[in-house]
Amino acid sequence: MNLENNEYLREIADKGERLDQRKPVQRRAINIKRKVINHADGSAYVELGQTKVMAGVKVLEGVPYPDKPDEGSLIVSFEPTELADDYPKDRLIYGVEVGRVTDRGIRESRVIDMKKMVIEAGKKSFFVYIDIYALNNDGNLLDASNIAALAALLDAKFKRTPESEPESLPLDLQKMSFSSTFVKIGKNVFLDPMRLEENASDAKISIAVSTAVNSMQKGGVGFFTPEEVDFCIGKAFDLGGELKDLLTSSPK
Repeated sequence: MNLENNEYLREIADKGERLDQRKPVQRRAINIKRKVINHADGSAYVELGQTKVMAGVKVLEGVPYPDKPDEGSLIVSFEPTELADDYPKDRLIYGVEVGRVTDRGIRESRVIDMKKMVIEAGKKSFFVYIDIYALNNDGNLLDASNIAALAALLDAKFKRTPESEPESLPLDLQKMSFSSTFVKIGKNVFLDPMRLEENASDAKISIAVSTAVNSMQKGGVGFFTPEEVDFCIGKAFDLGGELKDLLTSSPK
């Protein structure tokens, strides 16, 4: 994005306006498709505006970690594909960030009760792998990846005891943790930034909530005031309810 366009975007942001005519706290349209990967235990494709990601879930047996012998494990990875955008250096940076932040939000909320994923304490448990791939980056990969991961978990089925259960069963999800990302451009705060808005922003904050705040990630050289952080947290809880309704009502 050149400097001239950046200055124009900041100029309209000072008026609380956006390039795509959205209100400051308004998400882009979300489209969710499940069962998009044949060999996954669960999968989902998500469009958040023009940002597009795909997630797959695989449940495999493994040896529990020594420090948690009576628990299964959750492993989230994120891969920004070559198709995602034209910024190869940025791709390496946000690839690490998106994977870690998505993992943290889901893990800290205890979406899955990992104690129920044990087969034999200290010897065998289930590992839940969530692999996320960015197909197109038009901003806010964090929220898109969060939605895709949760949709894929809701879609997932696996055999807990292959010898006695002829059918696969869904994962026992305890609750869901939803991410909402905001940027600050000048004096105003905006939800769900497009890529151009991310580039022009002074600061960014992503907040994952369930019944509590599960994780927060701040980026950029600017800052949010305490009042702005409180505002974003409040909106994250409101928006989490909307996302839950969207996910649970989306076609299975």
